[in-house]
Amino acid sequence: MKLTSLTSVVSLLVLSLTLGGCSSPMVKSNADQEFPLPVTANNPAFIFPISLHGVPGDNLETGLAISSGALSEYGASVISGQQLYSTVGNLSWTLGENMRRQVNKDEMEMTGSAAKYAAELDSKMKMLTGKLKSAGVIKDPNYNFKYVVVLHVDSASGMQIPFVKKVTAFGGVMDLETNKIVSYIEKDITLSESAVLAQMPVEMNKIIAELLNPTKA
Repeated sequence: MKLTSLTSVVSLLVLSLTLGGCSSPMVKSNADQEFPLPVTANNPAFIFPISLHGVPGDNLETGLAISSGALSEYGASVISGQQLYSTVGNLSWTLGENMRRQVNKDEMEMTGSAAKYAAELDSKMKMLTGKLKSAGVIKDPNYNFKYVVVLHVDSASGMQIPFVKKVTAFGGVMDLETNKIVSYIEKDITLSESAVLAQMPVEMNKIIAELLNPTKA
């Protein structure tokens, strides 16, 4: 079999498995929070710029595809800040790691050593919100985001298959008013190197849905 044919077969197999939802996510939610989260066009949630470690292809292009997918799925009820990634760098990685540590300790609040990262998120969000208002994305000059979706994607451990990449997405929704983790998810994603731009928006939309309403995930 020719290399190109083999690549195509593997890509189609992985794409069918991924779109079929073969990966079961680990989802946790704050017992004090009611779901679904009340996000609307008038009260949108914000997707913090996502760092995409280990994802094949061009991260800028993939990030913008994720943003377009979120817009298509959620309309104005979710606003992506991916185009502003250069202003925050890998903060989503640091935040995601600290959210993971807190959740693993059954703590749904960014306290202790995690508090400084919650403060950094608050500072960055003030800056990002200002940029979105200046650009006209947010019309209300007094609007401030309450819910922020913070996600990081990293390489997953284990045996790798040619033309296929396994990554893990983890993170959750932060309530900026309380510094509490509203919901958290950790999910393995199997990517075909030739279908990343098609797969990642679909997978991230599934994750966002699970975070906004984990009781139905």
